[in-house]
Amino acid sequence: MNSRSSSLSSISDLFRPNNPKGLRSRDLSSTRLSVLKKEIQTDIHLIPLKELFVLLGTDPVQGLSLARATELLEYYGPNTLTPATQYGWPKVLFRSLCTGFSILIWLGASLCLIAYFIETSSKPNASHDNLYLGCVLIAVDIICGLFSFYQKYKSSKIMKTFNSMIPQYSTCIRDGILNSETLVRDLVKGDLVKVKIGDVIPADIRIIDSKGFKVDNSSLTGESVAVPRSNSEGTPNILESPNVAFFSTQCVEGWALGVVICCGDLTALGRVAGLAARLQPAPSPLSREIKRFMQYVSVFALGLGLFIASSSIAMGYPFMQTTVFVIGIIVANVPEDLLRFNSAFIALINCGALCSLATIKTTGEVYGDASETAILNFFSKYDDLKSIRKKYPKIAEIPFNSVNKYQVSIHEHSEASNYIVVMKGAPECILARCTSIALDKSNADMTIEIRNAAEMACENLAKTGERILAFADLLLDYTEYPLNYKFDTDNVNFPLQKLRLLAIVGLMDPPRKEVRRSIERVREAGVRVMMVTGDHPATARAVALDVGIATTEKCHILTGSDLRNMTPDLLHWTLDKHYEIVFARTSPTQKLQIVEACQRGGEVVAVTGDGVNDAPALRRADIGISMGITGSQVSKQTADIILMDDNFATLVTGIEEGRKIFDNLKKSVCYILISNVPEILPVLVFILFSIPLPLGVMTILCVDLGTDMWPAVSLAHEPAESDVMTRAPRSSDPLVSSRMLALVYGHLGLIEFAAGLFSYFIVMAEHGFYPAELFGIRRRWDNEAVNDVRDSLGQDWTYAERKELERACQTTYFVAVVVMQVTNGIICKTRYNSLFHVGLRNKVLNVGLVFELALSCLICYTPGINNFFRTYPLRWRWWLLALPFSMLMFIFDEFRKYCIRKELFGGWFNKLTYY
Repeated sequence: MNSRSSSLSSISDLFRPNNPKGLRSRDLSSTRLSVLKKEIQTDIHLIPLKELFVLLGTDPVQGLSLARATELLEYYGPNTLTPATQYGWPKVLFRSLCTGFSILIWLGASLCLIAYFIETSSKPNASHDNLYLGCVLIAVDIICGLFSFYQKYKSSKIMKTFNSMIPQYSTCIRDGILNSETLVRDLVKGDLVKVKIGDVIPADIRIIDSKGFKVDNSSLTGESVAVPRSNSEGTPNILESPNVAFFSTQCVEGWALGVVICCGDLTALGRVAGLAARLQPAPSPLSREIKRFMQYVSVFALGLGLFIASSSIAMGYPFMQTTVFVIGIIVANVPEDLLRFNSAFIALINCGALCSLATIKTTGEVYGDASETAILNFFSKYDDLKSIRKKYPKIAEIPFNSVNKYQVSIHEHSEASNYIVVMKGAPECILARCTSIALDKSNADMTIEIRNAAEMACENLAKTGERILAFADLLLDYTEYPLNYKFDTDNVNFPLQKLRLLAIVGLMDPPRKEVRRSIERVREAGVRVMMVTGDHPATARAVALDVGIATTEKCHILTGSDLRNMTPDLLHWTLDKHYEIVFARTSPTQKLQIVEACQRGGEVVAVTGDGVNDAPALRRADIGISMGITGSQVSKQTADIILMDDNFATLVTGIEEGRKIFDNLKKSVCYILISNVPEILPVLVFILFSIPLPLGVMTILCVDLGTDMWPAVSLAHEPAESDVMTRAPRSSDPLVSSRMLALVYGHLGLIEFAAGLFSYFIVMAEHGFYPAELFGIRRRWDNEAVNDVRDSLGQDWTYAERKELERACQTTYFVAVVVMQVTNGIICKTRYNSLFHVGLRNKVLNVGLVFELALSCLICYTPGINNFFRTYPLRWRWWLLALPFSMLMFIFDEFRKYCIRKELFGGWFNKLTYY
């Protein structure tokens, strides 16, 4: 005891205010997290009360003195939940604005502004293009960063949700004075507190005295039935100990006097809250893929930018123009039999209606705990329970408790002028008290054969996962117990033996019919389903078999006690050896332990839960799923997804939807990346072959932040492909694969680049500059002092005339890219099926493609806007120049998908381009 007590004291010191260990705030939070992950071994609920009072320095009658309570409060801090060490909002905002692609955009914006200021200081009539571009990039970065900041800021409110479960005031005894207005935050270990029906328990307390005391632990342990608590012998696991009531749970019956044994962060609720607040949620598979994609693209963009910069400088390009090239490269790359009636059944209905604490409203609605509500709702189908209660008024009762495991009430039979005792409870307790049994029309003695049959019936019901209750009654002799008899339930003065057994009843919350089929479907999709519950192992096994989580009786069952004796390696080995596992009688920390063990095995883990006790596991899981109807506010705040109908079948839809989203995200990324090729290569051609720049930075911006936006997003509305739920889970199929890059950069992107370059050369040729004349012309073309550049027809062009033609050519190139992107949007609808099979049923995409063309016209033909984006009002026939390439792209992609479906050429296209 001493070692454990000292250990507990040491842990209490760790959670004192004012950083008692002298650790840095982040190290302190990390140390506290490590402690909270362990199940603290304590015998404070097992030692005799006399020793406990000595240990806590309190008096069982007077309580703590006010001076001692003040001293302890100052030393250990208030009885509140301490938030984890978190970054202040300025740091969170800064990290939101400066991560991932945003760094690239900031770099591009900085270069734009630097180039603008240099240009304005060296030229009298400097262009404002770089200023406009820099401002646009900054606006994009700020908008995206603020959205990210909002998401992160919302997730920091978990501890506030836990604190909302804590009462403000409590009834406390200090210096022998009972004060019902004691602040809960001022309670300390050793305080005596009194709770009654309706009160929320203000700390973890050891019961000293009680009467009919029951608490609702559902928010903490997930138990839906109110559990009795009393001054009884404890169990080794404090969470299951019947002599302890926990912080934040509610008293639903009776009253109790208790002594505070834990406050604040070290209460059962505090440990759950501490875990949930301090655990870093595992990034979802999709976010990991996006992060990897961002890293690759960032490295690629920076590497290409450095290559362009060094090449440009080496070939004699000035700093200003080199800066414009690098900006262009960065912008381009960021993309759920009726009984036959008889005397025995009538007696059972009477017993069920009378031996119950649930209330029946005038409307017939039943209010009480889940078990009693279910019993009364069943019996109400066969008789009027309110009239039964009126016929048999209650005289006295003994509430259910964990020691006796039965509930008794005594009722007066107003017509027969005698009393009847009715009892319900655990079958083993009731059967031991019965000497007869009610049959159809008479009673019979309880023989050994009948008793064995009853016990066998109980065992069979338990195997089906049902909660078993036995009902019995006894008609009291009116000569011994006349109508004026005074019944004493404390010192029982009436018989509780020689009862008549009425029935054994099983209560079950049956799973929805669709659950079994749903589990079969997710297994077909390669998803492993494990059950983690606080229920009894036999009940857990029965439910698992019923819904298909377990397919044989040999399903491996692990209890919380088993887990306490397991090393991480042994747990990992067990998970690997047994595919079907059911975890029963688990604590919140053990649920977290199971999640982390699965993650160490390389699995992507989704966790469903609805209670406060599920919060740490929900937080740590790759995907946390809370119940929207029955879920606590804490679980909803912690989870990534809220299941609005609490139906497991919806999870199947969610998996299908998730896979569809991933497929469609692939399509969107492919769509965006294809346009990168015709945006990057013009810069390389411009540098290497010294031709006039085919595509400007502002027109690249028009594609990336304008025309491509709607079609790229609208691909998310594509329906799921037919094989989506028959595929194995992804293991080595990243969001951006080498196959996608081969298709983008080696096939479709090159066709799109060819369309743009062809359109560029055609417009140049129509104005006299044939392709051969353009190579090497850059120096004279971009020189403001040269006003006599001669074309292939012998015409001289001034600098202003050349730049106007260059705008027309760049705009034609831009329009060609837009036309090709319309075709690209159509072919990216599928990765495998033919477009003729899928059709054009995505109305959002259809409108997006029309929008793309309309926006291009707006950019080209609207005065002022075309000057801002450096575009030109094109001749309409120039829009048709890319159509042959568009047809070529469509035919090529249909042929490619046909080869993939038929696995032609030895599956060459599958290996190379099936992304």
